[in-house]
Amino acid sequence: MEERFIFCGNRLKSWLYNARPKVAAAGEKTVRRAIIASMFFRRALFLLLFSLPFSSFWGCNSQPKSAEKAAATAANRAAGSFVSPRDDLGRDINLKAPASRVVVIGPGAIETIYALGAQKSLIGRDDYADFPPEAKRVVVAGNYSGPGVEKCIALRPDLIIVQGETWDKARVEQWQNQIGAPVAALTATDLLEVQRDFGKIGAWLGHSKAAAKLSQSLEIAVPRIPQKMKAFLEVGRAPLYCAGKNTLVDDVMRAGGLENIASDVKGYQPFGTETLLARAPDLYIATSKDSREKVLRELRADAALSKLKCIQKGAVVVISGDLLLRPGPRLRQGILQLQSAAKKRKF
Repeated sequence: MEERFIFCGNRLKSWLYNARPKVAAAGEKTVRRAIIASMFFRRALFLLLFSLPFSSFWGCNSQPKSAEKAAATAANRAAGSFVSPRDDLGRDINLKAPASRVVVIGPGAIETIYALGAQKSLIGRDDYADFPPEAKRVVVAGNYSGPGVEKCIALRPDLIIVQGETWDKARVEQWQNQIGAPVAALTATDLLEVQRDFGKIGAWLGHSKAAAKLSQSLEIAVPRIPQKMKAFLEVGRAPLYCAGKNTLVDDVMRAGGLENIASDVKGYQPFGTETLLARAPDLYIATSKDSREKVLRELRADAALSKLKCIQKGAVVVISGDLLLRPGPRLRQGILQLQSAAKKRKF
């Protein structure tokens, strides 16, 4: 660029030299104007050329500073964008960044973590967790009664998630104090809360986008299908247990288009066979991994349950309890099976 300015200056000098005869003929005023213009151009050219090295110097030095400032701004934004939501008990979960070492007590929550693609952060599980199959290779760090304190201390987690409808603040706070790591409780009792819990798990583990997509998978339950068929869902058979109001199973049944005949019972409770016979459900739902034929034979062999007309007619649906009782991604499969059963007229 400097060579171009020098070239232009030399061209101007040459032009002024060759134009002298014409300038002389033009008169004294014209000569003075030409001389002044020449002096002004030389001064402007000098200042421009003199400033080039300095502008290059300052430009080169400002680029790294700008890059460093941009990187620092991006880092601050990333740190500022992380928000650790409260658990279902309204407790603050103090995380400064997404958890990378997580112990999870609750098969449904573990299935959720795999569905989110966050399984690399899973370092401990409960002894009931068996899906997906690779989850069984994770170290057992608790059971249905809660996390094992000594085992969790040895694993050094930065977050512990406990999932269950009946967890209370006292127990959760006790575990947190004993282990010395944040303990987050998930206590969903309906499908909307399950969807929200997907979002919380995703936020705690840094997979919020995947959690949003996973939550949408349960939208099949909204709006609720008209409930035209009365049903009883067997949570346990010996003794006979039902799922009443304020339970996840009760909401799952409504999402499947079924009327829960035990909806007046609170929570999970024993259900008398006399009451069951009196309410005469149209459909009997057994939670089992056995074949429908085997379950139907067992029900018809039971002295009390064999009196139910729905069992006599074969209006029995057998669904794995994992698809109805676990607050996780596979609830979708269970709901679809219930919806299919609700539309049937013959079994």
